[in-house]
Amino acid sequence: MNESNDLPNRVDRLENDAIDLKVAVSALISTTEIHQRNIEANQRNIDAMLQLMTQSLQRMEVVELDIRGLQTENRRILDILQHRNTDDA
Repeated sequence: MNESNDLPNRVDRLENDAIDLKVAVSALISTTEIHQRNIEANQRNIDAMLQLMTQSLQRMEVVELDIRGLQTENRRILDILQHRNTDDA
């Protein structure tokens, strides 16, 4: 069979290949869109977690300051009590 007789078959194969490529590209685009949405959702989750961590850190700093204040107050009370004990002796 010469090339001119095979031309319709070659055109059909090219058209089928073009359709296959379009389907493949469409699938890749869909997959990319799904991944993009997942990345955006993950980024929102990370941002929310960072915000919670920042808030927790701020609360921990306040608690740390409270503890230091209580330690100072306890030392002051202990000093007063020890001073009274030495005066009574």
